[in-house]
Amino acid sequence: MQEFTGQELSSKKADYLKYIYMRGDLVKTTEIAARFDVAPSTVTKALREIANAGYIEHTPYHGVRLTPPGVEYARFLVRRHRIVALVLSHYRLTPEEACSEAEKIEQSFSKDLVDRICRSLGHPMMSVCGEIEHDRGCCSSGGRLV
Repeated sequence: MQEFTGQELSSKKADYLKYIYMRGDLVKTTEIAARFDVAPSTVTKALREIANAGYIEHTPYHGVRLTPPGVEYARFLVRRHRIVALVLSHYRLTPEEACSEAEKIEQSFSKDLVDRICRSLGHPMMSVCGEIEHDRGCCSSGGRLV
């Protein structure tokens, strides 16, 4: 398993990677552009850079799919988002507010910090945003290991 710091991609590129992961299999550039309300050319440029980093396979005019390292990194990004949103929800934010605020700050949370927060919360299985998947680095006990 590759070790991630959480700083490998800009927040926008990380958002694209999370979206591709959540959509599964092949995702078209136009779908990503519509979801994030940006021009397809903007998405294409970002996807090229994400592909150069080894996280996706990009076939122009067909779409993108995650590589094995891309799946691992996207799982981490989704897990980080959900743990940060869960923490924020403890401060009486609605699920929507917690998710929105997590989007703004999650990039600053390293993998080590996310793992520590996860352990301190007892390896929660659910966040306000959905199921939390756990990796072996964080969860030697408790939680669903992936």
